[in-house]
Amino acid sequence: LVRRLGCRQTALVFGVEDAIVEGTGSGQPLGYTVAPCLVTVTKETNQAPSSINNFNLSKMWARAYARSRGNATWFINQDVEPQLDQLAKVIGTAGVEPNFVVYGPDGVLRIKGRPVEALEYCSTLGTVGDVILADLSQYILIEKGGVQQAQSMHVRFTTNEMAFRATYRVDGEPAWRSALTPANGSNTLSPYMTLATRA
Repeated sequence: LVRRLGCRQTALVFGVEDAIVEGTGSGQPLGYTVAPCLVTVTKETNQAPSSINNFNLSKMWARAYARSRGNATWFINQDVEPQLDQLAKVIGTAGVEPNFVVYGPDGVLRIKGRPVEALEYCSTLGTVGDVILADLSQYILIEKGGVQQAQSMHVRFTTNEMAFRATYRVDGEPAWRSALTPANGSNTLSPYMTLATRA
């Protein structure tokens, strides 16, 4: 959504997208990783530090609101990629690749059929936010007036420099106020999931 602004406003796009992921909601959008509707899946018993396993991903998927699954995308820190490449299902003393973490013919990595995208806004491996499953159709973003640009030769006249300014008025927050407790089942569901710290 924000990337349509174009590459000339790269820093502006970075600031807005970072706020959509982890913004405080004070003077900026409320990020979905700090919103009350976020579901954080706990690590497995005796799970190795800074690791990701099949159960983590399966449990995140199980907590995804069913109607959000078709729109969901996995977001990861690039440090997570080797962990995903090395996943295996243990069978006796051997192992096989999990059938739900695959590269498609287009070269795109998919988990449970949904695309995986590396994001620089995701946390480092082993911390909350290194792997996120999110349905961004459930995020409300509003803007006013688009990007406003101005320049001045007077602000830095004494140093023979031209000053440029870009302003973009935007706000946003997840459409959900809290995670959903289903009528049948004990686990809360949400369009936004992440893993707890594995330290």
